[in-house]
Amino acid sequence: MFRFPSILIALLLAVSCFDIASGLEHWPFGCYPMYSLLYPKHFTLLRLYGVNDGGEFPMRGDASFPPFDGARVTDALARIPSSELPAALLNLLHLHNRTTPAKIRTLRLYSASWTLRPDVKGDEPPEQKVLVLEVSSFEH
Repeated sequence: MFRFPSILIALLLAVSCFDIASGLEHWPFGCYPMYSLLYPKHFTLLRLYGVNDGGEFPMRGDASFPPFDGARVTDALARIPSSELPAALLNLLHLHNRTTPAKIRTLRLYSASWTLRPDVKGDEPPEQKVLVLEVSSFEH
């Protein structure tokens, strides 16, 4: 009578221990290491900047490349092979100029870096910018 629940509990514990020890995750037996990652002191990501007659400015959010948001655009750019990156940036430049009233003549892709600190709010300018690629359009 009491054997079945005991065997079931022992089996569940064995599968959970196996998943934890092997690093595999078989739902619902995974170890779910939510906050167990150590992050480096410097954070780097790709950032797009537009250039118009007023100078250079960061391209952010849905307003720059509708219907895409800024995070998805730069994440997709990070996965594009470098040989296809100029065409992708030129397409983004044309998309921006077709869908927004504020036209830009140049689109720059930077590798931007920040030092991670507890007081960082997320809207600070990068501490370092390295130009990855620049494309220009002469259609105005």
